[in-house]
Amino acid sequence: MTSPTDPILVFDIGSSGLKAALFAADGTMLDSDEVAYPPGSHPHRQSPEGWWEAAVEAVGHLPPLRVSAIVLSGTMENLIAVDGDGNALGEALLYSDPCGAAYVEAYRDRIDPRIAGNAPEPLMTAFKLAWLREHEPEHYAAAARFLPGSKDFVAYRLTGKYVTDPTCAATTGLMDLAARDWSDDLLTLFEIERARLPVILPAATVIGTLSEEAAELLHLDPGIPVINGCGDGGATTVGSGADRTDDISLYLGTTGWVARIVPPAQSAAPRPFYRLPHPFTDDIIEIAPILSAGAAADWARTAVGSDIPKGEALAEAADRQPGNALFLPYLHGERSPFIDLDVRAAFLNVSGTDGPGELYYAALEGVAFAISANIAAMGELGSGSVSLVGGGALSAVWPQIIADVLRAPITRPASPVNATSFGAFRIALRALGHDDAETSFSVVATPRPDRYERLDRQRQLFDAGTAFARTLGR
Repeated sequence: MTSPTDPILVFDIGSSGLKAALFAADGTMLDSDEVAYPPGSHPHRQSPEGWWEAAVEAVGHLPPLRVSAIVLSGTMENLIAVDGDGNALGEALLYSDPCGAAYVEAYRDRIDPRIAGNAPEPLMTAFKLAWLREHEPEHYAAAARFLPGSKDFVAYRLTGKYVTDPTCAATTGLMDLAARDWSDDLLTLFEIERARLPVILPAATVIGTLSEEAAELLHLDPGIPVINGCGDGGATTVGSGADRTDDISLYLGTTGWVARIVPPAQSAAPRPFYRLPHPFTDDIIEIAPILSAGAAADWARTAVGSDIPKGEALAEAADRQPGNALFLPYLHGERSPFIDLDVRAAFLNVSGTDGPGELYYAALEGVAFAISANIAAMGELGSGSVSLVGGGALSAVWPQIIADVLRAPITRPASPVNATSFGAFRIALRALGHDDAETSFSVVATPRPDRYERLDRQRQLFDAGTAFARTLGR
């Protein structure tokens, strides 16, 4: 038997490796280990068996343990075909696999985005299914189930249950966003039988218990509750503390995104943002991607010959009296609030007195202006909180710059780089009826009104510079 005071074990099945993390009831991460997957036959393919083997190995690297529950998170928009015994039929088609692109036009005018919640796009699982039916008909015919989430395959190995969650199912193009269930109309359109898809259950659902076979491999007690969890986009949002309408979650990894919580009624109208069901409420998560977030900071540090500690010192010095240098962070084009993959980055308004610190500071500020532009496109700041996660949240300077640009306080979880695992942990707390770990969030930056006049000028230059850069092309 396990005790409610025993740690909760999180499996986060990421894009390149699986992380196993142990959390105490107060939200403290006690230990973790990450295991990389073996390479697939193609950059957009992976072996689902590799995910399970990574789970077994990662737990084996942790100290001997007893856990009160297991909860899952992982990549979405995949296609994992399994046979009647739950064995993978070949490699998984990952979220990044563009194989479905050739099928979008044939379906575009036949899909009501008010049902699916999102306009048709090539990476949706539905279009991967169309590709599989044509190019690997033997796997398509032999499949007993098609799973969209990497966590869904691991959940089957843990419990013998075929289950997914609404956040993950929303990325398939087959779910009714308002009903949070498979759409009969979309299933008919794509000729997919409901029985070949997993059941959609809320994130905070105990889907079963750890089987004898899985427990033996993991060196855990059988019978441990296994909680559904959700796709990584939803888990990261929850892990940042964005739980209520108008809350905003900012992610600063190599790429970045702005995630805003909006009322469910907003899902009925077309919007230029990707939409996911919130794991905790009936609300919707609207996501605007930023192609160069941490990548812009990394590039700028390299350009001025600095590493992270030196870059932080340069930025702190520049923050005492910021100059007028401006950076457009479009190293790889941009997807939101406009789609232009040809626009490129630029420094503007650089003076002869500007040095490495001013240029690096401008790069951080440029990403903050890109974040602000996306929030404005979503409808301006409301009364909700603004939280920051990802590697960029570890900076001592960047959260303050963002707070100044947005004119809003910035909160951050205790471990912003582990926000996805922490979000899954919070889902487990809810499923088990435990108190939440809200004390794990704290305000790390408050806006400085004396900076507003300068930032208004910089924002006008940023908008004008962006418009001009988009006329240049490449």
